[in-house]
Amino acid sequence: MTRSLTFQRRGIVEGFFGPLWSMAHRKRLFAFGQARGMNTYLYAPKDDPYHRLRWRFPYPPKQWRELTRLISTARRSEIAFVYGFHPGAGLCFSDDEPVRILLRKAQRFYDAGVRTFAVLFDDIPSRLTQARDRRQYCNSLARAEGNWLGKIVEHQPSSWHDVEWWICPSYYTPDPLLARVFGAFEDNFLEKLAETLPQDVACMWTGPAVVPKEISLAHVRKVQRRIARRLILWDNYPVNDLSMADELHIGPLLGRDPRLPQHVYGYLNNPLLQQELSFMPLATCFDYARAPRAYRPEVSWRTIVEEKFGAADRRHWRNLRLYCERRQAAKKNPQSLQLTRPLQRQLLSTLKYFTGHRRRAWALELKNWLNQMGKDVLS
Repeated sequence: MTRSLTFQRRGIVEGFFGPLWSMAHRKRLFAFGQARGMNTYLYAPKDDPYHRLRWRFPYPPKQWRELTRLISTARRSEIAFVYGFHPGAGLCFSDDEPVRILLRKAQRFYDAGVRTFAVLFDDIPSRLTQARDRRQYCNSLARAEGNWLGKIVEHQPSSWHDVEWWICPSYYTPDPLLARVFGAFEDNFLEKLAETLPQDVACMWTGPAVVPKEISLAHVRKVQRRIARRLILWDNYPVNDLSMADELHIGPLLGRDPRLPQHVYGYLNNPLLQQELSFMPLATCFDYARAPRAYRPEVSWRTIVEEKFGAADRRHWRNLRLYCERRQAAKKNPQSLQLTRPLQRQLLSTLKYFTGHRRRAWALELKNWLNQMGKDVLS
């Protein structure tokens, strides 16, 4: 594999559970990210019904107009807009009609300028649910998913040019959490997926865990050998949905090997639900993705905080970051939240700072955490 100093695909996967980001925020993010090397945006918000639960149906006129405007904005920003389909729930893989439905829907996006599509099978049952599929695919969900992408590629219109397909398989990390939630996976899932997956389809992966603390070069080498396809990391940082809803990840990206581009084609971060606060950690993700070997987490974080809030206020954001990190650690070890007298005084000063900015959009997003900080400091 050609050694690279940066990822070919860099940017965002809007793939969280929760309220959808506004179109205005997405456009601001394009400008913010493009200035920092972002070149790819995967649209896959779990709570967009036409992405997941109602994926077979076309977008209503109002939503479609908004999406086409967003696609145009991405193109002007030189950002590839990737549309994600989430067809897995209740899908009969051996039925050809869903393939035709998906391609009809994809045609509208193609006509609007989209050239990359992702088919996402994450977070569905780990085994085939229909007897017809179990017979046809030898009881292998992996083979069924790979074969389904093969049918899509085979039947896409001959008039299409420069189209790229991605897959997120149901088994997207070895984290035992997946099996606890969705059931035990078949052995050698990635190898079986590779048996039927077209060679040009890139495969998404979250790393050694759903939310990994570290992603090493050795880990991605092993995965890339097993799947034998281009690899795209769906990095679940700084996202805070579902069980992480009480967490706030505003610190810099940590623990990502600077050599990952040697074996990874794309690197996309799943962002915070909070629109205004998301810029801070995402700036560090963009800095890493653009130049992994030059990335310095604390320098990157300090730079974005001073850019947005000024050098004089940096200490308050560091105090907030420290508090959020301690509260997160306290979920496993309650003693992590013990606050010394000096730290209590610092946090009181920080609370006054945020209270003085309480009408700012980012301060409104902090309301729950500031309320909790006040209780912890004054208790």
